[in-house]
Amino acid sequence: MNYFMDTSGQIKVEDTDRGNPTAVSDGDSAQHERVFYRIALQTLLLFLALFAVTVYTFGRWTASRLTTPLSSIADGIRNIARGQYHKRLNFKASYELAQIQDDFNDMAERLERMEREKRELEESKQRMLIDISHDLKTPMTTIRGYIEAMEVGLIDTEERKRQILHLISDKAKLVSELIDGIFELSKLDSPDYPFTVVASDIAEFTREIAAEYYEVFEEKKFDFQYDIPHREIMVPFNATWLYRAVSNILSNALKYNPPGTTVQLKLLNAGKGVEIHVSDDGVGIPEAIKEKVFEAFVRGDQARKSDGGTGLGLAIAKQVVEKHGGKITLTTNGKTKFVLFLPNDL
Repeated sequence: MNYFMDTSGQIKVEDTDRGNPTAVSDGDSAQHERVFYRIALQTLLLFLALFAVTVYTFGRWTASRLTTPLSSIADGIRNIARGQYHKRLNFKASYELAQIQDDFNDMAERLERMEREKRELEESKQRMLIDISHDLKTPMTTIRGYIEAMEVGLIDTEERKRQILHLISDKAKLVSELIDGIFELSKLDSPDYPFTVVASDIAEFTREIAAEYYEVFEEKKFDFQYDIPHREIMVPFNATWLYRAVSNILSNALKYNPPGTTVQLKLLNAGKGVEIHVSDDGVGIPEAIKEKVFEAFVRGDQARKSDGGTGLGLAIAKQVVEKHGGKITLTTNGKTKFVLFLPNDL
């Protein structure tokens, strides 16, 4: 059967077997309309349900790919603002957001490192102030005590007076050296301090130091050895400050080691620069201070506070070498060896 509408608007049905169209009643027409609308409504509801599921799924996907990372980034920024530099971002996202995450974590790591260095610097300054006050107070107290003893007549012999005056002179010299060392260290710490270097023969410079200290070590019964090339080695350096750095290390070797110690001064080429080695086979450096031996007011023998040392020698040496763009290192494999590397930027 086929349904069709005639010219009068009446729905008719054609029997395909007989080929004779017959009219459809109004009741059948209404029933077919209801079926049509029900199917259309079901289709619409199914479409809306699928649309809702699609929107929900897309929303969850968007949240995981965009909203959640952005929320994490916002939380990270708030943590940075509160000074919580140790927290890091950790989310999965697109390449662009992943790059932002990596850059943010790098920034947080740098800020955390800067904060730690700032805290260590403040602690170092606090320790330095305590050490300065202690190292100034000790000799000044001794000087004051000797002077008061002389004033009240407790020292009545000329020989004893000469001894006391000699001790006072030594303590005053120590105070003067301490003040000079602090002044020099403060100059080297300042980025505005003019530090000029001139291309010179560092081999000749090292030979002059060796010649100067040779008699001193011989007098103290030390075995002083040196190994310096005879040829000219041109390197840019500041002769005044580099002399202070090398002489500080040699003086420490003389001060803290017993007679019979072998001390060696050596100069050699090393890559893109030169190295000055100062080594000895003496008492060595205590394990407790190896990591901080280049800090100010650290002494090789912590029990010896009045031996004439200021505890600034190696700190000054480190600053001098770094001002040259070089590096100073300490090794203690059987010997105490300081290596001063100076770059050759000619």
